[in-house]
Parts: sequence; structure tokens; C-alpha cells
Amino acid sequence: MKQGFTQWMLGLGLVAFPIGCLVLALYLAYHLPQPLEEVTEPEEPVVPRPAELTKLPEFDKIETVPDRKQRFFATLMPMVEWRNHQLTRLRGDIEAMITQLDAGETLSGRQEAELERLRIHFRVTEDNYPDTREALDVLMRRSDIIPPEMVLAQAAAESGWGTSRFAQEGNNLFGQWCYRRGCGLVPNSRPEGASHEVQKFSTVNEAVATYFRNINTNHAYREVRQIRAEQRALEEEPTGIAMVEGLHRYSSRGQAYIEELKELIRYNELENVHEVWLASNAASEEEDTEAISEVASDDQEE
Repeated sequence: MKQGFTQWMLGLGLVAFPIGCLVLALYLAYHLPQPLEEVTEPEEPVVPRPAELTKLPEFDKIETVPDRKQRFFATLMPMVEWRNHQLTRLRGDIEAMITQLDAGETLSGRQEAELERLRIHFRVTEDNYPDTREALDVLMRRSDIIPPEMVLAQAAAESGWGTSRFAQEGNNLFGQWCYRRGCGLVPNSRPEGASHEVQKFSTVNEAVATYFRNINTNHAYREVRQIRAEQRALEEEPTGIAMVEGLHRYSSRGQAYIEELKELIRYNELENVHEVWLASNAASEEEDTEAISEVASDDQEE
């Protein structure tokens, strides 16, 4: 009896272990690993993690175009800024690992664990990149920011400024497809025999996260990452106007799609959206501080 119970437990363990590994891999695939420590300078503005947004605003009910666009940008910018902030911190961790290896030092246990999480998230497998130093170089190219102007331009173009059926019903702002039956919404214009659906997301945050991972890991957008790496090599900040030139395979429209994105960036002055967002946040924080000070003064007077 005891032997039978032991065998049963062993069998259960053999089944549960691979399932647990699969669940962990899926989680890490869609969630950025947490940086080991803060690598940002103290004076850099703090970027808070945005609240989960389960439903987009009804943008089509906002009457004026300027107000609709402003609400669209305000909805997405906190998510974009947070993803880029996390990516910047992760790059700091990766740079530290490279520096250590180049100095002949070994990675710590914590760094080895983070490296494994990074490999999973950014699809840098040991099968393809068994050498740790080479893997870190690839991770440096993949764990980088996507300029806000590029993200916002693609979201606007793909979702009709958040008014499309796929955006409103599935939180899909970037036109991502999926191929498992029931994974999304079936396009009305889907050709007979085709099986793709437009992916549904439980939150807008998840849609943004999936877009970032897609651009940063998918082989189809290798040229986008190469443009970004070239700008980095010249000690330039990556720009959306430059990086969209690598999006030939994002849309069947090819170069016409790229030109549309560039026009969206220029016409809406999206190159300045990061600075505007930071300035508005700073102003909001200053107003909050002043309000708190006024309340404190009133309390003292009473």
C-alpha cells in the first residue's frame, strides 16, 4: 500500500512539474521581469505603474476631434511611459552583467535568475544563443524603449483613434492577430478559409504589453530594432520617425502604411508628447503639493 502511494505521488509530481514550468513560462512571456535594483538617477521623475484599464473610453462620443485625441493620448501615455521606464531599468541590469563578464567576473545567483527570466520574455533561448555574452548583446538590442510617438501613431492608425470595433470590444489597439479558435474577434472581411482572429485582451494594459513584446522580439520587426540600435551606437535617442521605417511587414500596405504613420507623428506633433506628458505630470504634482500645503496651513490656523 505504501509503495503504491509513493508511486502515485511520484507520478503526480512528474505531471505537475512540466505544467508548472509551462505556466511560469507563459507568465514571464507577457510580464516584464522586475529589475534587480534601481538604476535610474535620483533626479529622474518617478513613473508610477498605471492602474489596470479594463475598458477603453467611448471615444466616438467625444464630439470634437482635438478633445478626442487628447483623451486618447492621456489614456495611453501612462502605460507607454511605464513600459519604457521598466525597459530602461532592465537595460541597466543587462549592462551591469556585460561589464562584469568583460571584467572576467562571474554573475551572481540573482543575476543568473534574472537572466533566465529575460531570456524567456525576450525570446533569447539557450538553444539559439548558448553563449551568455552573446545572449546579453541580443538582450541589449531587444530590451529597449519604443518611442511614444511611434506607439501612439500605430495605436491611432490601427484603431481609428480607439473607436474601432476591435478596440472597443477587445481592447485591441494595435491590430494584433491570434490563431486559436475563440481567442479574439472574427473580422467581418476575413477571407473564406482564413482562420485568424483579432486578439481580445482583458485590459488595455495587456494590449500595450503585447505590442511592446511583439516589436521587441518578433523576427518580422528586426529592421525596427536595427534602426534603434544604430541610433544608440551614434549616442542618439531612438526616434519614432526613424524606427517606423522598419515596419514594412506590419501592414500589407507596406510603404503607404509607413508614410501614414510619419504623417500622424508630424501632424499631431507627437515627437513632443513625452516632454508634454512629463510637464503636465510635474504641474499636477505641484498643484497637489500646493493643495496639501494649503490644507496644512488651514489646520494650523484652526
